[in-house]
Amino acid sequence: MEQASNIVLVLILALLVRELRVGREVVRSDPSLDLRSNERFRTLRMQLLEPLVAFVVVGALLAADLQHHPVHLVLVLVGGALGYAFGAYRARTTYVAAVPRHRGLVLRYTVESFVALGVLVVIKVVAEQDLLPDGDVFRAVIAAMLGILVVESFARVLKLLRYYQRDRATPQG
Repeated sequence: MEQASNIVLVLILALLVRELRVGREVVRSDPSLDLRSNERFRTLRMQLLEPLVAFVVVGALLAADLQHHPVHLVLVLVGGALGYAFGAYRARTTYVAAVPRHRGLVLRYTVESFVALGVLVVIKVVAEQDLLPDGDVFRAVIAAMLGILVVESFARVLKLLRYYQRDRATPQG
């Protein structure tokens, strides 16, 4: 299972890189996209792929943890509620505009976006290599954090899609 999730993760990351290149090409080819230094154009496909990274990285870890510690489900749900709130907040603070002609979004990017992806990769490596310290409290905290990570990613993208749909339906200019 671990090897399969690693293969799926690599495939998703390859697709993310491809979508990043597509986005850069759109910006180069469309002079009407006037982005500030902290703004980036992102395709909708790229946004939809990002939560899959969280799911692949965290899903197997959560399943294994819940199999051994079913009581952690409560902590995962609490973490999920916090993740939803944080994801909605991040969507609201990063969203700039919909770009329907290129099926994309303009987003304000900060360091936290890259830190979130890095944290996911570190968690996956540490958990798969069984480098987590033993202890019920530590494992419980990790379960809540995993819930935060997965739900935050999905909530952020769902909110961004709602903003995109709202702005796409609104006549421009």
